[in-house]
Amino acid sequence: MDRVDPDDGLHGTLRNLRNFDEAGVSDDVAAQVAANLVNPAQVARSGQFPYRFLAAYEQAPPLRWGQAFDSALQVSLANLPALPGRSLILVDTSSSMTSRGFSARSTMSPVKAAAVFGVALAARGEQVDLHGFADGVFRHTVRKGASVIREVDRFVARVGEVGHGTRIAESVKATLHGHDRVFVISDMQTFAPGPHTGDVTEVVPRGTPLYGFNLGGYRRTAFDAGAPNRIEFGGLTDATCRMIPLIEAGRNADWPF
Repeated sequence: MDRVDPDDGLHGTLRNLRNFDEAGVSDDVAAQVAANLVNPAQVARSGQFPYRFLAAYEQAPPLRWGQAFDSALQVSLANLPALPGRSLILVDTSSSMTSRGFSARSTMSPVKAAAVFGVALAARGEQVDLHGFADGVFRHTVRKGASVIREVDRFVARVGEVGHGTRIAESVKATLHGHDRVFVISDMQTFAPGPHTGDVTEVVPRGTPLYGFNLGGYRRTAFDAGAPNRIEFGGLTDATCRMIPLIEAGRNADWPF
């Protein structure tokens, strides 16, 4: 192998970086691959979102590709759709979110995958209030343009800071202040609604969209998913970011609905 064809597609490149190293590609070829990774036109054409770059970064030797991935991930922020208004993002940092891979083919922990969502939106410049929660809550501030890789690592390092439970309703109640939408990213193994735990369905006003992302396949939902403005997704993928504006456009009868 003595060259890399940019038309092979960025997705294929991301999947094969470890193979490039194992094949012993030269530094010149590695530099060509890195240049493709950070090419804004190439990243835009690929439509890849930040999660895809971080997932590939987890699988590739960081010494050779780390700087390229950091730059490419920042470029990929432009692929995220805009979310008007203010968004509250709550990421579950309980013990069960750190003890396994995000999927059968991934070694990334669920809490790290969840953190990418909030950190990327904040780094892009969206109006995001990002919090981690367990028995309590902590706020995680991300400045516009910050390194997503570094901020995700900093967020994950705070696991355990507020306990190890999954108190969704209390966490939403403590952080919701006039936001236009609420995201709860969790394995949903939360305490059942009761007089001492609250009910997330009632904490969020009926006119405010509440999106749950169930990363654990837990059967019981934490709120009345399926009711107006109450939506739960099974898992978290790149397509998630595309779906939110479409759902809200449909609710508001905006184009393309």
